[in-house]
Amino acid sequence: MSDGVEKLAFSIDEAAVRANIGRDGIYQAIREKRLDAKKAGRRTLIPADALRRFIENLPSLQLPPLA
Repeated sequence: MSDGVEKLAFSIDEAAVRANIGRDGIYQAIREKRLDAKKAGRRTLIPADALRRFIENLPSLQLPPLA
């Protein structure tokens, strides 16, 4: 944020942009219980620490050796 205050939670759209995956990927991760989400009325919020954990727990890229 421009005022120096770190966001505590993100909307689905904001989480998708920050994680560089689509909205469907965010919803799929929530359904699979790989990403924690909270409800505030009708809004779905992704806590910042939950998004960070989700990204950290993604599998590492394994490239085959060059021939």
